Amino acid sequence: MAPFILDDDLVIHEKLPWDSWPEIEVLFFVNLALQIVLTFYGSRRKYIPGLWIRFTVLSAYLLSGSVAKIVIGKLAAISVRDYNLGKVDAMDAETLCKLAATELESFKHAANWELKLLLAPLILAQAGNPDTITAYSIEDDKLGLGQFHNLVIQVGVTASIILSFESIINWFSFLYMLLFLAGIIKYEEFIWALNSSLKNSGLSIKEIHQEADDHVPSLFRQLTSWGIPGLELILKAYCRFDCLKPHLENWLYKPFYESLPWMSIDAYSPEDIFKITDVELGFMYDVLYTKSPIIYSRTGCILRILYFLSLASTLCGLVILYLTKSLKDGHSHFCILVVLIVAAMILEVYQIILLPFSDWAIIQMIKHHNSSPVVMHCLRVLGPKSRKWKRWSHSLGQFNLLSFSLHDKQFKYCSKIMKFFGKEMEFKKSMSRSRLDFSNELKELIVEELKKVDNVRNSKPITKRGHWALERYGCPSHDFRWSVMRDFDKSITIWHLATDICYRADVQCMSTANRHMEMSKTLSNYMMYLLALRPQMLCATTADIIFEHALTKLKTFLSTTSTGLSVTREDEGEFCWIWMNEEIPKESDSSKRMETDVERLTRSLMKLENKWELMSSVWVEMLCYAASNCPLECHAEQLRRGGGLITHIWLLLAHMKT
Repeated sequence: MAPFILDDDLVIHEKLPWDSWPEIEVLFFVNLALQIVLTFYGSRRKYIPGLWIRFTVLSAYLLSGSVAKIVIGKLAAISVRDYNLGKVDAMDAETLCKLAATELESFKHAANWELKLLLAPLILAQAGNPDTITAYSIEDDKLGLGQFHNLVIQVGVTASIILSFESIINWFSFLYMLLFLAGIIKYEEFIWALNSSLKNSGLSIKEIHQEADDHVPSLFRQLTSWGIPGLELILKAYCRFDCLKPHLENWLYKPFYESLPWMSIDAYSPEDIFKITDVELGFMYDVLYTKSPIIYSRTGCILRILYFLSLASTLCGLVILYLTKSLKDGHSHFCILVVLIVAAMILEVYQIILLPFSDWAIIQMIKHHNSSPVVMHCLRVLGPKSRKWKRWSHSLGQFNLLSFSLHDKQFKYCSKIMKFFGKEMEFKKSMSRSRLDFSNELKELIVEELKKVDNVRNSKPITKRGHWALERYGCPSHDFRWSVMRDFDKSITIWHLATDICYRADVQCMSTANRHMEMSKTLSNYMMYLLALRPQMLCATTADIIFEHALTKLKTFLSTTSTGLSVTREDEGEFCWIWMNEEIPKESDSSKRMETDVERLTRSLMKLENKWELMSSVWVEMLCYAASNCPLECHAEQLRRGGGLITHIWLLLAHMKT
C-alpha cells in the first residue's frame, strides 16, 4: 500500500491486516495458550499412547515456535512505525491538519509505546518452551546448533527493537533489561537441553573406580537401613542408565560395572525388574525430550531463580509506575502486559511445584540426604509414591489379523473418506487395534525366557528367532524349522495365524485357563501389532506387502472353501475349525503358499502336548530378535508414543551383553 508522506523525514505507512498492536496482543495470548497446553500435556505423551495427545502436542509445539517468530518480526516493524507516530503528537497544529481522520485515530493507539516495547523480550521468554518438552521427536534433538542460530537472530532482533528508539525512559530501560534477561535465560535453557540430549558425556575410568569404591555402594547400604520402599529401585535404575547411556548410539558400555553387585537385578522379582526398566527408560525419555537433566543441576536451579526474579521484578516495577501515575493513557496495555507476566509466573510456579515429584529429584535427594532433615522427610513421602508414578502406558498394543479380515467392513463409510487421502488401510488398521494391560504373569514369563535366551546366546548378538526354543523342546527339524527360516515378517504372520487357530481350538475344550496359552496369544497379537502398525521397529522392509498379501489370501479363503461353505459370517471359531479340518490344496508357488504353511504349522503344533510352552518361548525369542535389531531411533521414538514392551526388552538385553 502507498505510504502517507508528511515530510521528507517522516513516512507513515498504512496498516496491514494483523499489523497493529491489538492483533499482536491477540497473538501473545494465543502463544500463552499454547504454552499452557505444552506444560500440561508435554510429558503425558510418554504414558498416553493415543493419537489425540500426539496431535495436540505436535500442533502446540509447532505453532508456538511459529507464532513467536511472527510476533518478533511484527514487533520489529510496528514499534518503529508507532514511534514515528508518537513524533507526530509533538507537531504543530498546522502539520496535524494535514493528516486524515483515520490517521489521527491510529496515533491515539500509538501512545505509550514504552509499555508495548516490553512485549518484545516477553515473547522471547515464551519461545523457550516449558520444562515438559524441548523436542517433539528425535530429529529435533539434532537441531541444537540451528536453535542456537535462532537464539542469536531473535535476541538480535529483540535488541534492535529497543535500540531503534532515540530515547528511553530510565525506568522502562531497566524493566526492558529484566525481561530481556528472563527471555535469554528461558531460551538458553531450551538450547542447553537440546545440545545435552545427544552429548557423549560420562564418567572417566578414574571416576568409575572412585564411585564404585566409595559413593555408590555406601548409598545402597544406607538405603537398606532407611527402609523406604521405592528408593533402591530408582537409584539402581539411574546407575544402570548412567552406565549404559542407551540414548547414545556409539556409547562404549562400561564392562567394569557388570561385576558390581549393586548393578545386578538377578535377585529382584520380575515386577521389580520391569519397574527398574521403567525408571531407566523414564530417564532416557527425559534426556531426549525434556529439560529434566539440566533443571535439576546447580546451574539450572540458579537460572530458574534468576528467571523468576526477573519476572517478579518487572511486575513490581510496572505496578510502581502505575501507582505513581507515570503511565499515561495506557491502562489497557498495562493490564494486558500484567496479565501476560502474571500468567508466565503462574506457569513457572506450577513447574516449580512439580519439581520434587520426579525420579531426578529423588536421585538428587539421595545424594544430598545429609544436607537437611527436610530432605529425609521428603524421601519418606516421595519414595512410596514413586512406585505409582506413570512412566509409560503399561499396556501392549494388540492386533489380530483374522479378526481384522472378518470385521473390516464395519469401517466402510469412513474408509471412503480416508481413501480420498490415500490413508484407507492405515485408518482401518488403526481402528482395529486394541490395548491390553501388561500383567505380572506376562512379566514372569518374559523374565524366565530372557534368562534362557541369555544363557544360550552366550553374550553374542541375537541372530535366532525361534531356533533356540525349538532345540530346547526337541522339535523335529522337518516339522518346525522351516517356519522360522522364512523372512521375519512372513514367520510372524504364519506363527500368528497358527497361534490364533490353536488358541480358538483349545479355549473351547479347556476348563481352566492355561498360563502359557494366554501369554502366547497376547505376544502373538503384539507382534502382529508391530508388523501392521510399527513395521519400522521390525526392520521389515516388505512388511506392508506381506500384510496386504496375507489379508488378501485370508479374505479369499474366507469367501469360499473346498466344501463351498461360506464363512463370511462373523464367526472366527467356525473359520478356525475349517482351517484345521479342511484339506487345503498345496501350492508350489511361494507367493501362494501362505495358507498351506499355516495349516502345516498348526497341525504340527496340535500334535504336541507342550505346544503352548513351545509357542510362548518362540514368541519371546522372536520379540528378543526384533528388539535387539530395532534401530535406536525407533526405540527413542516409541518412548514418546506411550512406550512399548519391545523397548523394555531391548534395554534388558542391552544390559545383558558385554
